[in-house]
Amino acid sequence: MTPSTMHTETTVYINGNSGRNFAWKSDNAYVRISAEDSGGKYSLIEDNLTTEFHLPRHMHREHTETFYVISGKVEFRMDDRTLVMTTGDTLRIAPGDPHEVICIEPAKMLTMYEPAGLEKLFAAYAEMSPEDMSKPEKYREIDLAYDNIML
Repeated sequence: MTPSTMHTETTVYINGNSGRNFAWKSDNAYVRISAEDSGGKYSLIEDNLTTEFHLPRHMHREHTETFYVISGKVEFRMDDRTLVMTTGDTLRIAPGDPHEVICIEPAKMLTMYEPAGLEKLFAAYAEMSPEDMSKPEKYREIDLAYDNIML
């Protein structure tokens, strides 16, 4: 195998003001590296959280999440402990480990999702109609399709 055929990724530059943006009331999420950019290996998301952000207890059967706090304060609740993370803190959550996330102070963090695909979950949420948004079963269907198991 020659160096030019050893990988499927390409070099990608994302300007700080670009990348797909999912703007919700409590989280403005920018896709910095997508599944397509990394050859499916990982997704990198920049989350800009307000104090209204609360992601209920959930887990991922096949995905690992790594969180790096750039600024602010975010609480992670897991089965065996609660961590309050601040600037410079990093947490890696293994597949199958339940967790809950609460923003205590406005925060910016990077989330790496391995293998890639978190942005596809966000896109599916963004495509929901107002009618779909009123149906809990529609959220469950989407969550299960993208390895986001609410507990």
